[in-house]
Amino acid sequence: MARSVSGRRLREARKSAGISAEQLAISVGRSAYSIHEYELGRVTPGTAVLIAIADTLGRPIDDLLDEETANAA
Repeated sequence: MARSVSGRRLREARKSAGISAEQLAISVGRSAYSIHEYELGRVTPGTAVLIAIADTLGRPIDDLLDEETANAA
C-alpha cells in the first residue's frame, strides 16, 4: 500500500526542529504558503521537495509519511 505525506507529521517535525514555516520554505526553495498547504494536506510536495524538507529537518522521509495501515477489505 502506498504511503502519503502526512501534513500533521510534517508540522510536528518542523516545530520540533524549531524551524518556522518561512525558514523551511527558504531552505527548500518554496513559499511559506506552500509549506502551509503541505501541512494542511491540501497539496503534496514532489519527491525532490520532500527530500529537501526531510534533509532540512534532519529527519528520515519515513517520519513525514502517514503510518501504514492494513487494508481492512
